[in-house]
Amino acid sequence: MMFTLPLWGLGVGLAAAWLLHQRHGRYPSLASLLMAVIVVVPVCYIACLPLVGYTVRRGFIAQRLTVPDGLSFGQAAMVGLTTTGWTFVTSLPVSVAALPLHGTRYAFACRVLEFVIDVAAALYVVLPRQARRLRLLSGKPGSR
Repeated sequence: MMFTLPLWGLGVGLAAAWLLHQRHGRYPSLASLLMAVIVVVPVCYIACLPLVGYTVRRGFIAQRLTVPDGLSFGQAAMVGLTTTGWTFVTSLPVSVAALPLHGTRYAFACRVLEFVIDVAAALYVVLPRQARRLRLLSGKPGSR
């Protein structure tokens, strides 16, 4: 999701500026770095959810699929949560299972296989859940 990179960049930049300001130009301690990560990652993730939801809706419109006329901020956040949550659930096991093979001579083939499995998971797991969420929000029949 490349469109969320500026938001993540802003969050990381603000955290870095805070750390440097706090330490007066010296290298920050490990505790300060961990605190910044613990704050920045959830805030950026939550801030990106509505952007993901609006983007999913626009993608469904482009494909002429069932979508609601508009999404409120909360609805967009729920569609974004559905998308990112199921993407995480489907891609994490694949990545963990392939991790031991990344340092071998089969690393490239392993990454290609990971990509193919992730695309299949997106098409057969994530996309139907997005479609169901948008059908429920639009109130169209056959949405259960």
